[in-house]
Amino acid sequence: MSCCIQTKHSELPELPVEINDNISFPLSEIAEDITSIELEITDKSLINPDAVIRFLITEDNIIVAETLIGGSSKVLVFNKKGKFIRSIGSRGQGPGEYNYISNVAFDDKNKRIFIVTFNPNKIICYHLDGKFLKESLLSRSQNYEDINYINDGLFLVYTDSRYQGTKRAKRILNCMDDSFQLTDSIVCWENYYERNYHGVALGDWIVKKSTSVYFYSPEVYPKWSAPEVKVLRDTLYRLENNQLVPELKLKFKNDGFDSAGDKIIDLYNIFRASRYVFAIYEINPNNTQRNTDIKKKYYFCYDLKTGKGYNMLDGFTDDINGIEKRVRIRPLHTDSDIFYYWHTNMKPDDREEPNPTLYVIKLKK
Repeated sequence: MSCCIQTKHSELPELPVEINDNISFPLSEIAEDITSIELEITDKSLINPDAVIRFLITEDNIIVAETLIGGSSKVLVFNKKGKFIRSIGSRGQGPGEYNYISNVAFDDKNKRIFIVTFNPNKIICYHLDGKFLKESLLSRSQNYEDINYINDGLFLVYTDSRYQGTKRAKRILNCMDDSFQLTDSIVCWENYYERNYHGVALGDWIVKKSTSVYFYSPEVYPKWSAPEVKVLRDTLYRLENNQLVPELKLKFKNDGFDSAGDKIIDLYNIFRASRYVFAIYEINPNNTQRNTDIKKKYYFCYDLKTGKGYNMLDGFTDDINGIEKRVRIRPLHTDSDIFYYWHTNMKPDDREEPNPTLYVIKLKK
């Protein structure tokens, strides 16, 4: 059950990105409302902000998943006021146990948490009350990167990277039912490379907005590890009847390449909300992995209502809560009109670092 990307013949909207711009863009420009939630700290609910891979914001709860290679992996449940409720699962390799978490999703209707793990690779399902329900082993040869539960089904993204004379990398979006049985499989793209699989940072690749589901799949390799790559994946897709239909694309100068024909853009994600389009990308003109003085991570926001785009180095300015450091916002992957970020607020009388405060943004429409 495999289908390819279907392209409509109508003209695809292109949003220009001025990569040399860098402004201080306040959250008050895009936020209709921001709610802050202080997450309770206890001996069992300590959060490492640098290890958080996802917040899930449900009707009644906040779920935090974190993974630190060589350290802790855990899933914590809080109520909407930030009070700690329980942890989900435990560390190990037996049924209902995990070592490292790749990603998590939530079924709000049936109050179920789905966790994708590696070492071993499997999907585990728990009830929100902590009860282990079921699990299914996944292929050991694949890299599972994102999961979402939408419209009574699971969507799972993985990369299959194998040698067949040369290196082949193929990214696949699987559609699964509640029994973890495959119902459809969409090959997003397939390339051949000279380099080994590298992988990319965790992203929100499957995001829902109202009744639409959007999908973006970045490059397997950052350009410094695969200079032979001569294409920038700059298109956001909409999932319709298990086909990927182009929704819009970002238009970088020279399509993201320099005068020598080398790609200088690493595009990590594109998000579509009702009024705004967001993207995260890096500029690396010297095509190097380690020169952090040259690599620059930008957050891009395009206002579809006004037709204006804004570039921010390292994130947005929180002029509402007065956080000095720029903040990096992420979409709620079941409602892209809601974004969030987290920040640790130290008070003068704190003797130890508290759990981070979660900030939930409702976007203007």
